[in-house]
Amino acid sequence: MKKVIILILLIGFFSSCSNDDSKVDTKEFVPGEVSVGIKSGTDINDLFNFINLFDHQVHNVNSLTFTSDLPPDQLQYVLDKLNEKTYTNDGVNWFVTGYLHHETNQITIFPKLFEMENIEHQKDWLGSMKKLELIERHKEDLNSGIIRFYVPVGREKEWRNKFLNHNIVDWAELNYIVDIQTNKE
Repeated sequence: MKKVIILILLIGFFSSCSNDDSKVDTKEFVPGEVSVGIKSGTDINDLFNFINLFDHQVHNVNSLTFTSDLPPDQLQYVLDKLNEKTYTNDGVNWFVTGYLHHETNQITIFPKLFEMENIEHQKDWLGSMKKLELIERHKEDLNSGIIRFYVPVGREKEWRNKFLNHNIVDWAELNYIVDIQTNKE
């Protein structure tokens, strides 16, 4: 009887040690995509160097904020110049947006950069930063960009884990699919 109780306790103990990742592993995700959050304060050059470590296409880099030292009346000029570029918009839904800060009257822009594995796009962006006097803005509690990589289908979890091994990475996640239901009145 004592052996049966010990056996039951051991089975209970080992089953309680199971990994809770099994719930995560069964979630559906977009094949071939991994999103990587870059640690706050990371310079755009370091972000580009990170991208260049891999032979992956980059769908986009988002959650970036820049200010410009140009005069406030140059906001539309800055937006027009940036939206002329093929890699700063998708031509349909996303274009560089911006505004004048309500207290400082400083130009603030929010670009989304597409296909940034392209070295020429990277060089052009850095040149545009100089020409338009753009300065990166980092918030301590927010990422300094989110990169959506295309990785080989079937190896998403492997690449998520590889990305996590880099110092500038805050987090890496698969692009999970969620079912959102709205209440109809």
